Amino acid sequence: MMSTQNKHPSLENLVESGELDLAILHPGGMELTLELAQLCRIKKDTSVLDVASGTGESACYLAEHTGARVVGIDISNRLIEKARRKAEQRNQKIEFRQADAHQLPFVDAAFDCAISECSVCLMDKEQALAEMARVVKAGGYVGIHDVCWQLHTPDRVKARLAEIEGESPETLDGWKSLFLKAGLADVITVDRSSLISTWIKETRKELGVMGQLKLFLKIFRKWGLRGVKDILESEWIFEGKHMGYGIIVGRKPSGD
Repeated sequence: MMSTQNKHPSLENLVESGELDLAILHPGGMELTLELAQLCRIKKDTSVLDVASGTGESACYLAEHTGARVVGIDISNRLIEKARRKAEQRNQKIEFRQADAHQLPFVDAAFDCAISECSVCLMDKEQALAEMARVVKAGGYVGIHDVCWQLHTPDRVKARLAEIEGESPETLDGWKSLFLKAGLADVITVDRSSLISTWIKETRKELGVMGQLKLFLKIFRKWGLRGVKDILESEWIFEGKHMGYGIIVGRKPSGD
């Protein structure tokens, strides 16, 4: 999770503040994390950088299920502390560091792979992808999964999501173009748009009716009616026909 560092009403800031306390913060859950890992050739002893690692759930999962050596970074100290506690509870030796994805505190070619889950859309996408590519070794992989606009999405919908959530998704082809611009090769995209509606339903089920009511009461107390309106509008955009989801993976050329 990449904090917007703002206090306005948004789903992103509910997560950042801990008001929306969910372990898995992206569609598809750990199944999608595993699919991303497979596409990035992550296996035992692969060194992996998890950019915007959030609560540490994916980092712990990858360490447990693939044997990878994972380092997680996030801009949020609160989430970093939560991730560290989680790794300790699960007996995983994972380094979590507070850091900015736009200026990664690692030397060139430090990792075999760099991933980010449902977060790059919140960043300066070109800078973040360039940094991920920089810290990956030649022949290694950069992979993300993130929200995607469907074709012909009205500009007003894009502008409204950016205003509320600070998110600027691309179409799948748009994401591919950004990967190519970052110097990555053999870029593949996988459409997983069907996961959006399932994720929203599962999130609501996890919260329960009372949990949802309590959440909206917190939103009202924190931001008033405007906050409730903005959160509902954000949910409407995510549930609407214009929103999709996808995996994008590219390989850093070996230079041979």
